[in-house]
Amino acid sequence: MIATSRLGRLIVFIGISFGIISAAFAAEPVDKPPFYQISYQGQTAYLLGSIHVGKASFYPLAEQIEQAFEQSAAIVVEADVRYADVPALLAKYGTKKLAMDNDTSTVIKAYCQNQQQLCAALEHYSPWLQSMQLSIGRYAALGYNGDYGVDAVLVNQAGSKPVYELESTEFQFQLLSSFDAETQWSMVREAIEAPDSDMLELITAWRSGDEKQLADLMEGEMLREGETEMVEKMLWGRNNTMAQRIVELMQSPDTKQPLFVVVGAGHLVGKKSVQSYLQPLGASSKNCWQQQCR
Repeated sequence: MIATSRLGRLIVFIGISFGIISAAFAAEPVDKPPFYQISYQGQTAYLLGSIHVGKASFYPLAEQIEQAFEQSAAIVVEADVRYADVPALLAKYGTKKLAMDNDTSTVIKAYCQNQQQLCAALEHYSPWLQSMQLSIGRYAALGYNGDYGVDAVLVNQAGSKPVYELESTEFQFQLLSSFDAETQWSMVREAIEAPDSDMLELITAWRSGDEKQLADLMEGEMLREGETEMVEKMLWGRNNTMAQRIVELMQSPDTKQPLFVVVGAGHLVGKKSVQSYLQPLGASSKNCWQQQCR
């Protein structure tokens, strides 16, 4: 069984954002989420670690971030859900029924006594999708809304700037649907049982820019308990692919430069972050809170 709250953290903080949920925020002057400048073959890009739920008070973001966004010629996100055929993807990846174990049955039975309408709506979907909707609902109850997720807000503010993808919405659906029944039902139990304090801890770490704490919350606990497969699939493998895609965009003559790249904050922390995979490709990065970024 995967420990409480860790899969929910992954979903909200590493960029699984399907556009089937919504949220909102504004940032305080002290907010310092992970923010980097990338240099590659004479080109510059900015790399921001996002959160996929928020409040109106999170905005505007820190002045340094807002200036970089204003100077950018294009936006890069993990997946641009605006043009995805979400109903078709739901039918393909989100409706597979998986046998429920006894532990999950007990948890859901107790939960649904006071949430009958919600449970009736969710029971038609795969466990991974149920867990995501439950997690987003939990954050909404705490005052955090998907419409105010950083990536969603910046895409809405992009105006005429082109928006490029690092992955695709279908890839993200396929990824979560690939987990076995035990893992998916663990995600559901976690979404129901995670303490509010655990859910808020990660938001606090993101706002303060505590990358060490973010890394421990995102992957450290799972690695200590042997959940390497989850970390490899949800973080490390994707970080490698994202780094390659960023370099491809930066070296392409068809790309509008400079780029402003927005990915889930979990991808920018830890020993196998996106930045660590950029270095072997010949791209350098620097932390804009520690060094001067232009």
